Amino acid sequence: MPSNKLPPVIDFSDFLSGDEKRMKHCAAQVREACLTQGFFQIVNHDIPLSLQKEMFKVAKEFFALPLEEKMKLDKSKNKYNRGYEIMGGQMIEANTRPDLKEGYYVSRDLPMDHPQVKAEKFAHGPNVWPESLGEPFRETCMDYLNRIVKLTEQVMRAMAMSLGYDADYFDEFCTDPMCFYKMLHYPPQPTSAHALQRGIGAHRDFGVITLLLQGDVPGLEVWDDEAKDWYPAPPVEGAYVVNMGNLFEQWTNDKYISNVHRVINRSGEERFSIPFNYNGNPDFIIKCIEKCRATPEEEKYAPVSVEDYVVQKYKDVYSRVGHYKPETYSRVAA
Repeated sequence: MPSNKLPPVIDFSDFLSGDEKRMKHCAAQVREACLTQGFFQIVNHDIPLSLQKEMFKVAKEFFALPLEEKMKLDKSKNKYNRGYEIMGGQMIEANTRPDLKEGYYVSRDLPMDHPQVKAEKFAHGPNVWPESLGEPFRETCMDYLNRIVKLTEQVMRAMAMSLGYDADYFDEFCTDPMCFYKMLHYPPQPTSAHALQRGIGAHRDFGVITLLLQGDVPGLEVWDDEAKDWYPAPPVEGAYVVNMGNLFEQWTNDKYISNVHRVINRSGEERFSIPFNYNGNPDFIIKCIEKCRATPEEEKYAPVSVEDYVVQKYKDVYSRVGHYKPETYSRVAA
């Protein structure tokens, strides 16, 4: 039967107000969404709409560059998970077709002598930049990165309260985080496309938490397991779509849902989006949150470090197409 669901929209100004009553009200809404859908949207946060629009402007400028210039930044040329990802470079849903999208990855811009870079932590290192777009491009990208990191860490504080803890419960996890955003470009899905062609195939995010900035073109769909059907997550101007990843679901002993979603761009227009994946400190050990089980015997998963888990998932996803070789993601924490 058709699904009639939509991701709930939560006023995040309640949490940012600092008023305990309003913060608890927001946290209760977050909890309900995480228990039932694994998806929600937040509005009235502290990232300006003007910066979001500027990000889409520079994303369009980047993807309009000649392929030769983009390929100079190809992710296969570094070990830091930075730079350009080719069209069809990923097949996130097994046994389908390579995803009909291209991307550009940006993260914390770390010098080579940074302790995490020297330790060869996965996805830690310097960014790579298109020379022709110059300093304004870099400044916009880094301004956005700094702001989205801070907003995500506020969302993690709301998550902590939603689980019955103080807001600072996840502070250690949030220290020196492994995180990055991807500017994504989805061309229109051709009417003649193969039945298994997707913009990005059906999947559950494998990390901890994602904050997605959508443009004005629809295409994101979320799976409703009860109705056995997909429901849309339509763009809301200025909003962030928030969803849990598999590692967060595991952390909560399957209490909070990591839900299946996909993108098919049937609009006939170019679609752009900017998902931000936040996975926390690479050395942090994900072990069942105590309030998510009554006894240790009820824990469903063995403890695992963030880095070990994420690296293995990257190998699984990128090996299906083969452009980005497993050795690119060879660093696994000892």
